[in-house]
Amino acid sequence: MELELNDIQGLLVRGFGNLQGAQYMLFRFTTKDGARSYLKELLPLITNAAEKPPEQALQIALSFDGLKFLGLPSKVLNSFSREFKEGMTDSHRRFILGDSGENDPSHWHWGDNLKGEIHLLLMLYSKDAETLKAALTQELGRAERFGVDLLHSLPTGMLHQHKEHFGFRDDLSRPIIEELAKEVEKKTGMTFPAGEFILGYKNLYDELAPSPTVPAVEDQQAILPSLAQDGTTRDLGKNGTYLVFRQMHQEVCKFWTFLLGKGKSREEAIRLGSKMVGRWPDGTALTLSPYRNDPELEERNDFGYWDTDKDGLKCPIGAHIRRTNPRDHLVTEKTKIDSTQMASKHRMLRKGRPYGAPLTADLEPQKIMDMVTDDKERGLHFICLVTDIRRQFEFVQNNWVNFPKFGGLEHDADPIVGNHYDDKGFKTDEFCIPGYPVKERLTGLPNFTVIRGGSYFFFPGLKAIKFLAHYEK
Repeated sequence: MELELNDIQGLLVRGFGNLQGAQYMLFRFTTKDGARSYLKELLPLITNAAEKPPEQALQIALSFDGLKFLGLPSKVLNSFSREFKEGMTDSHRRFILGDSGENDPSHWHWGDNLKGEIHLLLMLYSKDAETLKAALTQELGRAERFGVDLLHSLPTGMLHQHKEHFGFRDDLSRPIIEELAKEVEKKTGMTFPAGEFILGYKNLYDELAPSPTVPAVEDQQAILPSLAQDGTTRDLGKNGTYLVFRQMHQEVCKFWTFLLGKGKSREEAIRLGSKMVGRWPDGTALTLSPYRNDPELEERNDFGYWDTDKDGLKCPIGAHIRRTNPRDHLVTEKTKIDSTQMASKHRMLRKGRPYGAPLTADLEPQKIMDMVTDDKERGLHFICLVTDIRRQFEFVQNNWVNFPKFGGLEHDADPIVGNHYDDKGFKTDEFCIPGYPVKERLTGLPNFTVIRGGSYFFFPGLKAIKFLAHYEK
């Protein structure tokens, strides 16, 4: 099925990498009329997936509270997924996501409703700082005219050579949407049907993911596509998806100080850090080059674990990239094919960006180690797009990132983004490095990342935005 690119927001098919400046703005509506008028004015400004804007792009997403505020009937609201309706800070969802201790929502800067009920996420992308500044002024003025209050404004951007703040190359493993790359050979684990990330299309189960719906009688202008053959139901989710947003503060100096303490030398600290990540700082995968980085391999992403590193002697089973994407090796599966298929069913389309000033301009670990903490905010705005929050994002977070017995381990959460603690003997603060004849074990890991905020959003197609802007009851 051809993708309806003119009805899909652009972020679903591109990362706007040519637009270096960006700002994420979290708003709250104050009146229904003002909210609808605001959406009507924003609609023609939203960048669709058929465009590749050279200077500026605008995208929007709505929270469940925002949809409720717009006055949608309960039958429509109830058609959204349970995870989206309950929200990231629901007690059950907090347990699933591991948001306790330092990561408890009571410590967040935003996302906890006690700090202000968020209704809308507006994402601005611009070619440079000057263009972004002008766009921000314009959007703030527009919001003020319609009584839409800015709660939080989160600047973001790009770091040196696509590195993240710890100094490691990031964003090398991206799912390919088959409908957008028809010349690429379909390959399990690398290419994915659009329905994994965009509602209204077949997914890996050869099914349509459950989509929010609207009774046809509520869509008086017949804006939305029909869902039922009898014409009684309209598809509100078509060409949209769910957007997961988590702001993750990175404790850069704490990370390298810990590694220096365990490794006793800079070279050893880099080795241990690379074991935790699963790649050398330049991006070279450990499973391809376990003893040193290789410039010829730094962007290679076509590797697995089943045939060459089943025991994790090259890349530890608990390493960050192996936990978040096990590729072709899960110890719970009996065959390479089963592992690959299972891992594929939990992939996400990542679209986040780092934020905050880097500790050094080139983010070389050797230089970062010379720095002292400056108490400034820096980290990652983690954003992913999924059609099934529970099967994709929450499964990975619960079963792979935070589960201490992942892959036959005992007390290991993800060494980079996991929640580490020792609660009366129940520990998640260790990291095991398989070795022969003796394995290594790092103990007492602190949290190297801390959640500053988060929320689930509905990322609608353009027809859905038009419906929401014109809906009156």
